[in-house]
Amino acid sequence: MLHLATENATITYGTNADPKALVLPEAAFLSLKNYALRDDAEPVLRYSVQRGRASLRVGAYVGLLQASGSMGIEILPKITDDFSPESVTAARLVLLRMLLAVPELRLIPVPEVRLSKLASFPLPDALAALFLQRVAKLLHRGLPTDYRPVETERPFVKGKLRLQSSPLALTMHPERLPVAFAERSRDHAPNRLLKACLHRLRAGAFARLVRQYLFSLEEIPAPRDWRDDLRLARQQNRTFRDYVWLWPWADWLLGGAAPAVGADRDLLPGLLFPTQFLFENYVARSLRKYLPAEYAVSTQESPHHLLYDAAGHAAHRLRPDLVVRRGEDIWVLDTKWKLVQGNGSQVSNLAQSDLYQLYAYGQRYAQDSGSVKLALIYPKTEDFTNAPQPFSYEPHLPLHLLPADLSLSPAKMVEQLWEGLESQSFSPH
Repeated sequence: MLHLATENATITYGTNADPKALVLPEAAFLSLKNYALRDDAEPVLRYSVQRGRASLRVGAYVGLLQASGSMGIEILPKITDDFSPESVTAARLVLLRMLLAVPELRLIPVPEVRLSKLASFPLPDALAALFLQRVAKLLHRGLPTDYRPVETERPFVKGKLRLQSSPLALTMHPERLPVAFAERSRDHAPNRLLKACLHRLRAGAFARLVRQYLFSLEEIPAPRDWRDDLRLARQQNRTFRDYVWLWPWADWLLGGAAPAVGADRDLLPGLLFPTQFLFENYVARSLRKYLPAEYAVSTQESPHHLLYDAAGHAAHRLRPDLVVRRGEDIWVLDTKWKLVQGNGSQVSNLAQSDLYQLYAYGQRYAQDSGSVKLALIYPKTEDFTNAPQPFSYEPHLPLHLLPADLSLSPAKMVEQLWEGLESQSFSPH
């Protein structure tokens, strides 16, 4: 069974619960509670008791959360509170677009038409389709082989004789020569992991396709211990570079653990991602791909520092999310997954820390540039649909507040963002 929720949702159980909360069976709720009580789980899931009622609060994470062996929760971006089929499909499409930008998953780009169709599937099935797309590409190239040691008896010499192993047996059966050699085989750790992952999907929406792929792997045995195979496979990256994308999927499909994303790894069972991380990567990748060639886009660059000590040594390195250059012009952009409000001159829910941080960026970059523009990029919502007129820290440092329309394709989103950034000019009063 699959439930629907959004980031920052409340989860509870029993009767007389908050109508806005997700109500689970008691056993599933208690299972999640056990995870939430771990010290490292608080960013994702927080347990509390208010007025005698226990509840769980989901953090700013999206993806899949496994409540029990047969019950999962699909956590969607909080861009709407409406759970109509149309709104759910739209939110899922936003999530899939952002997942395509996750470096660890190494997903193949998907045309917008196909991605829109996948958004009509429940998230586990949509993710399975993206996984199978990578499998198809790997099988189409042909599964690579690797050398494995073989010790056996043959009527002829192949490789090396193992005379020290059983000299008495050799005198009694001279036709059985103990030999040792290496042979190429498809039975190696990466292929065993691939087969084990496919087995996990054999009863899903793409069961027929999975059976076809498993048939092509029939000669490969299942792993005896997938964790040992995963550890061994990660040590063979030079030999099996085409399999690197498989490691995080194996962590999830076989062990229920999320891929390594920052420091928040393996907090809870499922495939969960910090929404800020997804949004930041999605906007950066989209700008890099769809801005014209004369724009140079860099991410997390750090040529400047905030402070210098008495000896002139730099401290506190500045690291903006995005820096875009065209000639001597520079745009310093920070992406924030926060819900701001206001479409006129008044914009609320702005964090002062974000404003101070961007000001520090602007002052440093203004030292070596002809023109610097600063911008905070937020997700577009019903409460923040249009960019207000630019603000200004100082006459030479305009500040833009821009809504990123995630309902659009990445190309159109970038076009709209950049039109808003270049068409608006600040006029000091």
